[in-house]
Amino acid sequence: MGNTCSSCQNNKKKIRPQQQEPSSFKKLKYNTIQKYETFTQLQQNQYLKWLGVYDQNNQKIGNWTAAWNGVMLENVGGQYTEDGKKKGLWKELIQMYGKNAQVFIIGEYCNNIKSGKWMYTYDQNQIGGGSYNKQGAKNGKWIDLSDYFSEDSQITYNGDYKNGKKVGRWDILFRGSDQFEKIGGGSYNEDEIKSGRWVEESKGFQQESQIIYIGEYTNGKKIGRWNVLYRKQYENEFKQIGGGSYDEGGAETKIGCWMEVIDGFDKYSQFTQQGEYKYGKKVGSWDIWYKKPYSYDKNEWIGGGSYNESEGIKFGNWVEVFQGFNFYSQITYNGEYTNGKKVGRWNVLYRKQYENEFNQIGGGSYNNIGDENKFGNWVEVSDGFNFDSQITYSGEYINNKKVGRWDILFRRSNQFEKIGGGSYNEDEIKSGRWVEENEGFKQDSQIIYIGEYKNGKKIGGWNVLYRKQYENEFKQIGGGSYDEEGAETKIGCWTEQNENFKLDYQVIHTGEYQNGRKVGKWDFLYRKQQENEFKQIGGGSYDEELKQGQWIELSEEFSPSSCIIYRGEYKCGIKVGTWAEIDIQKYEKGG
Repeated sequence: MGNTCSSCQNNKKKIRPQQQEPSSFKKLKYNTIQKYETFTQLQQNQYLKWLGVYDQNNQKIGNWTAAWNGVMLENVGGQYTEDGKKKGLWKELIQMYGKNAQVFIIGEYCNNIKSGKWMYTYDQNQIGGGSYNKQGAKNGKWIDLSDYFSEDSQITYNGDYKNGKKVGRWDILFRGSDQFEKIGGGSYNEDEIKSGRWVEESKGFQQESQIIYIGEYTNGKKIGRWNVLYRKQYENEFKQIGGGSYDEGGAETKIGCWMEVIDGFDKYSQFTQQGEYKYGKKVGSWDIWYKKPYSYDKNEWIGGGSYNESEGIKFGNWVEVFQGFNFYSQITYNGEYTNGKKVGRWNVLYRKQYENEFNQIGGGSYNNIGDENKFGNWVEVSDGFNFDSQITYSGEYINNKKVGRWDILFRRSNQFEKIGGGSYNEDEIKSGRWVEENEGFKQDSQIIYIGEYKNGKKIGGWNVLYRKQYENEFKQIGGGSYDEEGAETKIGCWTEQNENFKLDYQVIHTGEYQNGRKVGKWDFLYRKQQENEFKQIGGGSYDEELKQGQWIELSEEFSPSSCIIYRGEYKCGIKVGTWAEIDIQKYEKGG
């Protein structure tokens, strides 16, 4: 197994975050804040490991470090005192740290309190920061990062703190290419209360969703007219797409006619909803409008319905849009509301990108009691349903719970075909043999898993099968075993597909698990589209879940036209020495 790292020799308790299934977050489309938070949490659970020790009172002490996907994060972590307080220099991760948000916070702790200068770094450059006073409060000039700072959403806030409170003018900046540009801002009073004219970014502001709001604050409350503006990714000018008014009394109550953007608005999901507010409640008829990308057509009516005048709740016939509705996933739900609850038959309709007509692909019934409980036969669409991944689930509900046999269907061309399924007990818990689709199942990545559930947990042997886009038969490419106790812990030898496995990127990993952790030697194997056999192309060894010794890794851009690998050495999860870049295609040709 190679030399044991000193940090791994300590036999005291270590932090081991809950293990997640590989690619458990692959299907998430994080075009909303909630989905992005879920995506990030799943990513951290799967890849982030904090390494350190606890004392007998379960308190962190001594040096703590962090690893991401088996590789140590350089200089991340710091020291805890014997009584569990942070001290000295620390390099920390932002709360939403992930593959696309590799941002670090660096500074000094004094008796568990941040002190002096702290800075944010991203892509090996300082992008923000400021100073804390002796009481641990921000003071003076600061550049803060947005809570959701990432590669596609590089937003900073620039201004002054006074004893931990924002005061005076603060600017909002966004970087879409090389330089940060000012996109908004406004002023705070001495109590950190917004006042006067503000230009604010939407919570989901990013490259393909550049939305700002312009209006006025009084005593920290929005009043009067607020406009909604949007600009396309490579344009300079923001153009108004909506807006409406708040009351002048400072209750921040919407009144009159409004045109609002729907959560998740972006290049492919240009949704607005239009209607009237009374005393902050939607009333009367509301329309949902959609504008396709790549066209200059006017907005198209795509849904809507009515709210009653007294309580602002839905009633009558409604056409609602799928939460993940976009250019490639145009799905609506059609049915009836009574007293704000879905009742009776609801249909699921879908249309392709360039079609005008919606066609029914699913649906089912709610009872008429008004508790929105599903019953009888239903056909539902997957959360990631789109033109390339048309997956539905067909089965029965009793008292709003899935029971009995449920089938998984996939449409490659005109008809849906059954590709899997299994059974639920009366408590909607999976049991017995199941055939499940991979989270990223689509036309060029058709992967299924076959195995057994017991009390909703995978146990025993599970196989991984794959079929090419125009073939009918699934063939085994991997698999392994879970423990029999129901902890869903991987054990023994496993062959797993790479999370990006598809027709032109057929890479698998084979090695051993002990109690859910990768140990010893792991090999990477690859085959080209026209080949049947996998050939070893890389790999290396793990020691206490950290990469150790000689490794051969694939480049992130690895493909049939760019077969680049890197060869070098790890020590305790840290790359050391010289790493060689090798083009396999040239090597095979003797270049």
